Order: sequence, then C-alpha cells, then structure tokens
Amino acid sequence: MQTTPDSYNALMIAIHWLMAAIVASAAISAFVIDEMPNTAAKASMANLHFVFGSLVLALVVVRVLVRLTTPVPALPADTHPHVAKAALVGHMGLYALMIGVPLIGVITAFYRGRGIDFGLFQIASPFEAHRPTSKFFKEIHELMAWGFFAAIGGHALFALWHHYILKDGLLDRIRFTKNDAKKAP
Repeated sequence: MQTTPDSYNALMIAIHWLMAAIVASAAISAFVIDEMPNTAAKASMANLHFVFGSLVLALVVVRVLVRLTTPVPALPADTHPHVAKAALVGHMGLYALMIGVPLIGVITAFYRGRGIDFGLFQIASPFEAHRPTSKFFKEIHELMAWGFFAAIGGHALFALWHHYILKDGLLDRIRFTKNDAKKAP
C-alpha cells in the first residue's frame, strides 16, 4: 500500500519552479518586444519568446506525466470540501493555460510565417503566412496570457494565505528541503 507523502517529490518541485521562471521570462520578453523598434534585435527577442513558450509546452507534458505517476500530498485534513474543489478547479485552469497560452502563441507565430529557432534545430512554419489569421490568434494569445497572469497571481496569493494566515504547511509541500533527494522518483 502506497502512503501519501508530506510534500511533492524533488522532480515535481523542480519542474514547478523551473516553469515559474520560464513563464516569468516569457512574460518579460513579451513586454520588452512591445517596446522595441522593428529591427533584427526585435526578431531575436520574439524568437526567444517563442522558445520560452515552447519550453513551457514541453515541460507541462513532463509535469503531467510525473503528476499522474507519482503520489501527491493530501490537502490538510480540515480543508473544507468546497475549498478542495476550488483548488482542483484552479489547478486545472492553470494546467489548461500552461498548454493553451503557448500553443496559441506558436500558432500565431506560424501564421505570421515565422518558425522557431532553438539554436541546434529549427521548426519551420507549417502554414502559409496569413497576417489576418495571425492577428486573430495574437489577440487570443494576449487575452489568455492576461488570464494566465491573473490565475498565477491568485495561485500565489492563496499559497501565501495558506502559509501566513492559515499556517497549515501547504506551501511547504512545494519547497525544497534537505530530504528532497530521497523523494525523487
């Protein structure tokens, strides 16, 4: 019989914080791109943004696989069922946005006629450039990104609420400890 761990394993913790850093980098690069003149540097920054988004997509696949194959800590015993349901819906929303935002971004780039250069290899656009379609998907991408930022902010606020107000140890489940090396799958 498998017991419920007190915290996530080291791989899940690493993926969580790595994705947080990559999502933040993608957001920062997007804001920088908006302020740049149309130059080769802007194209390079846009490509970097596409790479960050592609990394998010790749990591979310790994994250889902690890999440489905490893035990996760239970919520605190006194968690109200409505709060547990809200946490589940919130996390499902975050996963949907981790997939949707970069996927729509890649589609936007491809309809713009741009591929993605990863340095060691490139992915060419499978679509013919079509500016109106690209603009349509760009609008969706940006709206979803703002929703993603709001969801991330809510996620962080609830984590801090659990840590500082409820003091239920929930945030400790996703932090590295000395014993994390023992928890890797």
